[in-house]
Amino acid sequence: MQKLWSLTFFILIATGCVTSMVSETKAGEGGAGKGSWRRIDETVIYRSDAPTKVTVIGNSVLVPVTLVSQGNEVDVQLLLDTGASGTVIHAEIADRLNVNLSTARKTRARVVGGAVIETRQVTLRRVTVGPHTRENIAVFVVPHEGPPVKYDGLLGMDVLRGLKYVVDFEKQIIFWD
Repeated sequence: MQKLWSLTFFILIATGCVTSMVSETKAGEGGAGKGSWRRIDETVIYRSDAPTKVTVIGNSVLVPVTLVSQGNEVDVQLLLDTGASGTVIHAEIADRLNVNLSTARKTRARVVGGAVIETRQVTLRRVTVGPHTRENIAVFVVPHEGPPVKYDGLLGMDVLRGLKYVVDFEKQIIFWD
């Protein structure tokens, strides 16, 4: 019986090593098929065209996005805005990411209606939307003024450009191509 347990244990260990080597090889080669392997720290993550659940309120699409800066990770809801050239986050989100806004680059941005507002521009280590991750993305930080809203900023074309997607408003899903 002990020989059977030893053999089973050896097979499990050998299988784990082979799986690990295959995963690392695919991570280095960019993977195969529609998805690709990507090594982040010690975890191999499979990136694919899996759909993303979104929240639809009227004609507004709120997309779950993960932001990473200085080792801090925050999950937010950004309003899908194909009219925004850049991604914008509210100052409260920058605070949760421990971004020092006093040293951030001051910029100006033109908003709907033609008004010009002062913003801060910061570079985030990583922005992940659905199965897609962009690294070292400059985003704009603005203070939120007015009544509370259900989103934490705008998901702009700097992240969306080059991505093929379809929003199913009925099912509240984004399908990535």
